Amino acid sequence: MKIKILLSFILTINTYLIFSQVFDYSQAHYKVKWKQISTQQFRLIFPSEFSSAAPKLADNLSKYIQNTSSDLERKSRFIDIIVQQNHVQQNGFVQLAPRKSEVYSTPSAIADNQEWLPNLVLHETRHIAQFDNLTGKIRAPFGEQLALALFGLNLPGWYFEGDAVLQETLFSNGGRGRLSSWQMPIRTDILSGKTYDFNKYVHGSFKDIVPSFYTIGYFMNSELFQKDPFIHDKILGEMNGKLLRPFNFQRSLKKTYGAKSSDIFKLTMANLALQWKTETNNVTPEIPKRDRYPTSYLLPQRNNNGTFALQEGPQRSTRIVQINQKSGQKHRTILPLGIQLMPYFHLQNQLITWDEYRKDARFEKQTYNIIMLYDIVSKTKKTLSKNTRYYSPVISPDLKEIACIEVDLANRTSIIRLDIASTQRIDSIPLPAGIHLQQPQFNAAGNQLIAIAVSEKGTNLMQIDLQNKSLITLLDWSNIQFEKPIFDREDIIFKANYGNKDDLFRWHKGSLTQLTDSRFGIFNPSLHCDTLWYNDYTQQGYQIASTPISQLKKQPVTLQPITTLYSNQNLTRDQTHSSDNTSSGAYTIQDYSTIKNMINFHSLTLSGNDFENFDNLKPGIFWLSNDLLNTTYLRLGYEYDNDIQKSTYSASISYQKYFPKITLSYTDKGQIGSAKTNSSSTIAFDWREHITALDINLPFSKYRGNTIYSYGFNFGTSYIKRYNISLANLQNFSNELAFPLNYQVYFNRNARRATMDIMPRWGQNFSFTFRHLPFEEQLSGTAWSLRTNFYFPGIALNHSLQARYSMQSTTGRYTYTQDIPTIEGFSYIPYHKIKNTLLFDYRLPLSYPDLSIGQFAYIKRIRARLSANYQNIHQANLIPKSNSLGIDLDFNLFKYNLPLFTASIKGTYINDSKASKTIFPTFGFSYSY
Repeated sequence: MKIKILLSFILTINTYLIFSQVFDYSQAHYKVKWKQISTQQFRLIFPSEFSSAAPKLADNLSKYIQNTSSDLERKSRFIDIIVQQNHVQQNGFVQLAPRKSEVYSTPSAIADNQEWLPNLVLHETRHIAQFDNLTGKIRAPFGEQLALALFGLNLPGWYFEGDAVLQETLFSNGGRGRLSSWQMPIRTDILSGKTYDFNKYVHGSFKDIVPSFYTIGYFMNSELFQKDPFIHDKILGEMNGKLLRPFNFQRSLKKTYGAKSSDIFKLTMANLALQWKTETNNVTPEIPKRDRYPTSYLLPQRNNNGTFALQEGPQRSTRIVQINQKSGQKHRTILPLGIQLMPYFHLQNQLITWDEYRKDARFEKQTYNIIMLYDIVSKTKKTLSKNTRYYSPVISPDLKEIACIEVDLANRTSIIRLDIASTQRIDSIPLPAGIHLQQPQFNAAGNQLIAIAVSEKGTNLMQIDLQNKSLITLLDWSNIQFEKPIFDREDIIFKANYGNKDDLFRWHKGSLTQLTDSRFGIFNPSLHCDTLWYNDYTQQGYQIASTPISQLKKQPVTLQPITTLYSNQNLTRDQTHSSDNTSSGAYTIQDYSTIKNMINFHSLTLSGNDFENFDNLKPGIFWLSNDLLNTTYLRLGYEYDNDIQKSTYSASISYQKYFPKITLSYTDKGQIGSAKTNSSSTIAFDWREHITALDINLPFSKYRGNTIYSYGFNFGTSYIKRYNISLANLQNFSNELAFPLNYQVYFNRNARRATMDIMPRWGQNFSFTFRHLPFEEQLSGTAWSLRTNFYFPGIALNHSLQARYSMQSTTGRYTYTQDIPTIEGFSYIPYHKIKNTLLFDYRLPLSYPDLSIGQFAYIKRIRARLSANYQNIHQANLIPKSNSLGIDLDFNLFKYNLPLFTASIKGTYINDSKASKTIFPTFGFSYSY
């Protein structure tokens, strides 16, 4: 039992390895001026531009924190909440080590059934309550990392994320529990006869469409809540105080509910099948399989030359393709797209426009959304905006301008009109405070727009007259998820979730008719020559379908508020929505000082490298401090090296608010060595040394289309003073090494990988390092090395060939310095001074078994590698120095979604008669995200 507990503790002390959200330790731009609002429940930290919206958010937080802990024994305690308003991604997380929550508050074009930011903080405040009710007694300044580890060890991701989705549904009029598109993949599986097991729903799949563990977690938590509204408190209460008990969650679940997780999963799926099978008798005709794995063809649009769609699948990165309607015929790639916040493009004649996500090269929380344009005929691409916050561009019918949505740093929305030829802004139409627009479309005359409107009241369709800038809502405000409204002359066609699925509807002078009756869901309408094109969701993903306008059904409907599948989630509650956009509380906004808040000790840990790898782990203890904005990191530690039986004391501080990341460290460590006597015998000796080091890093990375660039410069120096030397009269041994200088420059250019890619299809990577001793009088020497790495496509999709060539030159003090990779089997061959190495490495997937090994592991992929290694190729022939053949297994452990572990076995043959071993196996264990 003690061994099991120790192993569990060691493997989970850094719980972001297994926590469902991978926390972001990057920085906001140094120019951001931070403000704060402090209350008894929380401190809200935000950019100064967000000051006008901050009091309203503080009001909502006060209510949400109270609501989301109302069914639990312990009320949520004080926490810092950071608003990353300069970050345009939609995300958020709660963490310990240090204790805080971050919310990325900018709404985007992703359709929802309520406002983005209130829904986000409602979700995240439930995570705060979960932390405090399970591990809340283990606190700073020593216990936060342990508390985070024990939280992740005890609660599976499906439970705590599903519970948070349940709470966002309970305490709002929206929430993902009311989105039929969010439920659709599970509904499709059930109605199509797919019987995936619980492990596959929790861990996902490379080869099949499997809903997120958030989704199945919501349904399973709903089953729990349906039986007992206070069961979540009982589950956490039973677990609390027993955090090292094996199978703690399963035992608590069994005691409080009467069944284990897998049984609740089976019950949930059976109840969903019973309900959904009674709701539909529609049969979707079989669609010919176009791709080996499920692949979506989103946003189908036509011009006079063909049909275009955005292709999304596991084997290829996202691209716009022209579809060949004949079954089995290949489609033509028009252009690959870069990273997008949501899949999007708009076609008008020969022009295509879309938006792409960008980030500052140094500060990853300074991000943008820009507008791109492509001419299919001339094959030219153009950037229409730079460092903007623009979304959902649409081209006017006369091809002269683009309309899009802008969200400023105070979350105020405007309609922007851009001139295509000059890229200049023609006009800006600000929206009333509290209204956000999404997914605009022009009418045929180009003088009006139709768009989705979102406010505190809910969602609506809004018509905008571009001439007089008038705004008209077409419907009553509701909690319906609208998507992709388009004009059909004076009418509006749009998608809405109605009747537990998504279909197309028509608005005509205030009356509504339903146009389609899908089995699983219909999305993304577009019109061309009186034919309606759209996406029909199937087991193979979003497929393309079309129907003449004259053949569409016309069933009159009255859209009603959307409810959930569970009766007790639809009861009236304090929804925390006020009738206006003003704050009800008086808050004092003050400056937030990053200097005063630099030191924030929170945790003790056992690892000197944060368990980034499992090699050479040494027993030790370290005390960690991180400020809330990820600018200052302080570590004090002790470590013992069992191999040499020496202690190491260390202290380091890193400061990374500005462009350089500066680290200053001090280490007092023991060392061992050996020396030859006059009689040529060898004698061992030891010593200790003080090492003071300075490292300066300038790391940059950026996205350009389908390519990711990273480049930078690193500089390091140190001062070493040796003492307590056990051997007297030692010759040629320096007591002092003063300021050796190390420099590195690097440049990497790699294609974005598809889900199934093992390595990039294309890549070029270069790194140059130089070392010397300009301040030493007794020592001299230099070392330089050049490392290159190239990636090429393999024989088939998702195969990859890596060619890695490295070379180095060393003299004097650096003669035995090894700055380049060695060949496989290097330790078994006689020593030669290495000038260069060359590696050819071919990797390919073998299968995607989605195989459960009981409750222990879930194997997602098996892949192979074949490599040939060369050493000192200027002296060698064409025969490799060593060859290797290996098998890698990618798998998840237990019920933890992250990380993806890899177990490797590799056999190596050394082509050298003097090698101490010519054939030997190698085993490896690593993880990735």
